[in-house]
Amino acid sequence: IQLKFALALVLVGLGFVVLALSGATADQAARVSLWWLVLTYFLHSIAELCISPVGLSMITKLSLARVVGMMMGVWFLSISVGEYLAGAAAQAASVETVGGQVTNPQLALATYTHTFMTGGELTIGAGLVLLVISPWLRRIMHGVK
Repeated sequence: IQLKFALALVLVGLGFVVLALSGATADQAARVSLWWLVLTYFLHSIAELCISPVGLSMITKLSLARVVGMMMGVWFLSISVGEYLAGAAAQAASVETVGGQVTNPQLALATYTHTFMTGGELTIGAGLVLLVISPWLRRIMHGVK
């Protein structure tokens, strides 16, 4: 179970790294191929399939019977907190626009490339930490599979 979570984090991180690496293929207008985004969506979709059903299953198996509903709410609350943090990261990485048009495409490309690489490194790192501590987590789950 923990291995699926670790795999999911690594796949999400790889998706961000793919976006960061796509910047190296940018043309003069700082545009890249749509296929980089397709590859990222593929990696993120596989990661979602590793996390969501397993996470919901673990909530029901590891929670006390009387608090399962509340813990499911905490699971979905954690998703909303993650979305809020993603919005904050996007705002921090935003670039100047005029009328919806980016004023400096090269600066935007550099900013987004750095942001995606940082996100990828952090997420892959979290996945590797989870992989390292997974034997300990397995022990404290008391045999729940």
